[in-house]
Amino acid sequence: MRLVITSQKADTLARWQRVFEGCADAVCRRGLRSDTPVDAVLMAGLFAHGRYGGRPNFSTAEILENRRGDGWPGLVVVPPTRPMTKDSEGNWTVHADYADIPPAYFAASRSFQAVAEWNSRHETQISSVELNLGLMNMDNPADDSSASAFRRAFEEYRDRLTPHT
Repeated sequence: MRLVITSQKADTLARWQRVFEGCADAVCRRGLRSDTPVDAVLMAGLFAHGRYGGRPNFSTAEILENRRGDGWPGLVVVPPTRPMTKDSEGNWTVHADYADIPPAYFAASRSFQAVAEWNSRHETQISSVELNLGLMNMDNPADDSSASAFRRAFEEYRDRLTPHT
């Protein structure tokens, strides 16, 4: 699968480009959206659910069909958030089993897993995905952790798909 990382912020994109340097099948492009066709776009539920349907999920990513004709790809991958639970004081907190998993890694790994499952069940394959940093709320030029987490998850995804002999 090809990953196209987009941002309108040059400094954010430069950071992601450094983190993804040498990573096959990942490219960075500056702009509102990918200038090359992609099969799907990664989009946080905050932006996707009101526009494309679906609802928040705490364990698996959703793949929604875009029937709006709005110029975005025909499929929208919505990452899950880490499972939440109420603590003894009634406040919401990340479930203890997931507290040590970085949020960006959880989102990325579950999203790539959903793409693999989609491809195993559908004739229309997802072979390219845009990671739109603005629509993922990751357009922060000072954040290395999200880029590193996405690279790790992307490489793990690619390793699972590559037959080892």
